[in-house]
Amino acid sequence: MHDIPKFTLLCVLLLGHDPVWASGDEWKTSPKPADTSWYQARLTPMSDGVPMAPPNVRNVTPDTDRPRTQGLLASTTWLKGAFSTETEVAANQAISPGDDPSARMMRLGVSGSAGLVRYGMTYRTADQTFSQAPGQEQREAWGEWKNGAMAIRSAVGQRSQLDADATGNRVQQSYSRIDVLWGKPAWPHLALKYAQNAASNTIDPLSLFPQRTDHHRVEAAVGYGGAMWKASLASSYGLETDLMNHGAESQVKTQSITASLRPHETLTITPKLGYRAEQQEWSGGRIDSPSASLSMNYTQSPRMNFTATGNYSGLRSTDKLIELDSIGGKGIVSLELEPVKDWKPQLSLEGGYNLQVNRLMPSAQTENLSGLLRLVLATM
Repeated sequence: MHDIPKFTLLCVLLLGHDPVWASGDEWKTSPKPADTSWYQARLTPMSDGVPMAPPNVRNVTPDTDRPRTQGLLASTTWLKGAFSTETEVAANQAISPGDDPSARMMRLGVSGSAGLVRYGMTYRTADQTFSQAPGQEQREAWGEWKNGAMAIRSAVGQRSQLDADATGNRVQQSYSRIDVLWGKPAWPHLALKYAQNAASNTIDPLSLFPQRTDHHRVEAAVGYGGAMWKASLASSYGLETDLMNHGAESQVKTQSITASLRPHETLTITPKLGYRAEQQEWSGGRIDSPSASLSMNYTQSPRMNFTATGNYSGLRSTDKLIELDSIGGKGIVSLELEPVKDWKPQLSLEGGYNLQVNRLMPSAQTENLSGLLRLVLATM
């Protein structure tokens, strides 16, 4: 009985060593249902980072399509769900772990909750031949507070390359993020975000600027919707500093408008407009990047679906050194055929077109036309 508290304390000490900032676009999982027991433990087989489904002879896939990583996840829940731990180990099945001991991954995590606050820490390391995020060591700590329509979320962390290059440097990336969200039914949703990202090298006596870049970004967004539509407007301002280029700074401003229209339950139309402007303080030049896209999804029946997308993007600089235009589109028709015993064949036809025009060098223009016919004999 004394081994369990010692093991828990050891995990907390390891995760708390050298705390750093982290970030991510996807936040941690939603709070789990309350646990009525003081302590629970379970062991779960994993495939490619997700729980492994029970074996089924009808769902057996060829060797080339089987998951590349397999492992075990040991999780514990304490104090009626107020505190939990996770320990995961996995190996790359494409390489025999006995032949190459570096094809492994290990992850440790703890999370807890107290009233309106949730928090957690994660440590992960994966060797060079592991198939997912190889050769990296990651640390992160996160927390969130939510009360009614208001929520504040924050994360800090660091990623480091395990191996150094010929000069002895190892690339490191530290980042932080904080989000303030407000959302209430029948009211517009508001969001404010600040993110910082810095890339650097480990200490090198020959390097005058061990830190490479430092990015800061502030973004504000508002969204609103109804029964058949929703729309959002986002604007951001960023400051990028290149310390390898004598501290050269660039200011980046972006705006985007996204909408989703559903005039009928079988039809969804999604237009999007965007604009990006980068002002380079060190050169006085500016790069403008307008963009637009339109996508449509039509479900004619449960067995037939049609998807079409079109997009445009431009890239122009005030010094007349860059002037590019790109136009593209894609259409996909999917049809589910009549099932044959346990087989569910599907047939899809895909066509695509892309054109890139270089206004300064017309001979560099590229044009691509593609088509693909796919037949799937059984859905997995």
